[in-house]
Amino acid sequence: MASRAVQHRQKALEQMNLKLTEVVSDMNGKTGMAILRAILAGERDPQRLASHRDRRCKHAQATIAKALEGH
Repeated sequence: MASRAVQHRQKALEQMNLKLTEVVSDMNGKTGMAILRAILAGERDPQRLASHRDRRCKHAQATIAKALEGH
């Protein structure tokens, strides 16, 4: 059931044209959950969302921000 919930979140992000799954390998990790919480709280600015990136994330903040430009 947990994997279905993750797949459901990934599908919802793809439908919003947010390519977060391409730059964050673990959606349940620190970076993925922080960004998802910010989105649910109403944040839409890609730069501010990308600022939730954990320092151990291999992709740069600019790359994550570009992946979060959706509609």
